[in-house]
Amino acid sequence: MINFGLYLTYTLIGLSVVAILFFAVSKILQEPGGAKSALIGIVGLVVVVLLGYLLSTGEDANTLYAKLKVTEAVSHRVGTGLMSLYIIMGLTILSIFYAEITRLLK
Repeated sequence: MINFGLYLTYTLIGLSVVAILFFAVSKILQEPGGAKSALIGIVGLVVVVLLGYLLSTGEDANTLYAKLKVTEAVSHRVGTGLMSLYIIMGLTILSIFYAEITRLLK
């Protein structure tokens, strides 16, 4: 019974992903100008994740987490996620400051 539920869940998730992709592509084909802002956001996110990847080292896996059997690759991926989060948080705080300062100067 559990296997059936898992397979049903996987099937529904797969159908949902196919439906999302279908409607997204059809919307992009209907309005190609609107896709520009979405592509800018996707490229920005890829740049942030790439920057997080370049800034993370994964060196602490050998010293701090060796007893937990964390490999350097796993530590590097976790570091990438953390660095990306820090970058996005920093950009968010800077954008809030920018918005408030420009509002005060008007």
